Amino acid sequence: MENKIPVPDTEQQSTRTTLSAALNRIHVIVIVTAIGLAGFLLTLLALIALRSHAESNLELTARAIGYTTEAALVFNDPTAAHDSLEFIARRGDFTQAKILTPAGATFTEWQRPINSNWDKLGQFVGHLAFPEPITTQVIHSGSVIGTIWLAGNGTSLIGFLLETVLSLLGCLVLTALVALYFSRRMQKGIVDALGHITRVTHEVSANRSFSLRVPSAPIVELHTLSQDFNSLLTELEAWENHMRNENSSLTQKALHDGLTGLHNRAFFIDTLNQCFNPMRPPLSLALLFIDVDNFKEINDTLGHAAGDRVLMVIGERLAKTLRQGDVLARLGGDEFAILLDPMISTAEAVAFAERIVDIMKTPVILLNNKTLDVSLSIGIALSPSQANSAKELLEKADEAMYRSKKISGSCWHVSSGMPLPVVMKD
Repeated sequence: MENKIPVPDTEQQSTRTTLSAALNRIHVIVIVTAIGLAGFLLTLLALIALRSHAESNLELTARAIGYTTEAALVFNDPTAAHDSLEFIARRGDFTQAKILTPAGATFTEWQRPINSNWDKLGQFVGHLAFPEPITTQVIHSGSVIGTIWLAGNGTSLIGFLLETVLSLLGCLVLTALVALYFSRRMQKGIVDALGHITRVTHEVSANRSFSLRVPSAPIVELHTLSQDFNSLLTELEAWENHMRNENSSLTQKALHDGLTGLHNRAFFIDTLNQCFNPMRPPLSLALLFIDVDNFKEINDTLGHAAGDRVLMVIGERLAKTLRQGDVLARLGGDEFAILLDPMISTAEAVAFAERIVDIMKTPVILLNNKTLDVSLSIGIALSPSQANSAKELLEKADEAMYRSKKISGSCWHVSSGMPLPVVMKD
């Protein structure tokens, strides 16, 4: 069996139309076809009649020219013949006129001046309508003394066509307006109801607006469809809220530490990597790697509940030292990290570490109201002066933290390579 590849909706959209547009299109096609065919046939018949009438007028004009110029032909006076020809030509509807001798030579002629494109168009249409000129012999005393030669002009035909086209367009517009009015009245009950369902469906699909509902419809079948659709939206809204709550809970668990409520290691490492993104403007950063001194002994002697209490209190105290934009996380066990972004200078990072040392001078109150002195070892590393990547910055801060552990009491240490000495705080 041949597998058919589904065509994307965006590709099919251009071939689809609305019900209202389809009905309107049918009405317009019927109107245009009816008026167009009737107008074409009437125009064609009128053009044939008009051409026949114009041809008769040219023959009459040729005879009138013959009568007027007969004396000039008899007395061989081309000037008088031309004057008479020009006088008639000003009121005639022809492009060119000639008076020929019996031998076929031109006795005199007149040419309508071409002053505009309209004159050129009239001459062109006249040539199409009257491909053969109108000729009439001038007879005097039973002998042919000349021939009148006329070429027709199409200006009147063009004017008639323009009037006809404008009239047809006016009829089309008027009829289309009337048809549109009745078409909309007919569509009111069906198209509007379907349009409500379509709009709500689009909003639900595009913007997840499950709270929207379709209004009732005056037609029984469409009303039933609207009510069933609303029931489905109610179920989808409940499912969406449930999934949103589940996702929020999973995101919270995935990016936060369950004990302290702080960000976890995954979030912190991702944030740190983003700081070294090549598309990000280079800024000075400082990383404080913090470890609780003798934490294993606290767990072993006082129990894990006391150890958890110590970690929660440390997390709360560290959170109070943060500036806007700083990131605090529990990396695991008794390890914490603070990303200072941006950090203007090494001295500022050192001052921040000293504030942490100061807040740890207050003993931690355990669940049994006993107090416990807790000290922290802090390692400081800065970028770009000491590290050019997230991994390197973390390693430098970890190295500085282990140097701090060699000294009793809360203290901080700047990563090796910096001229600052170790500073201790009891």
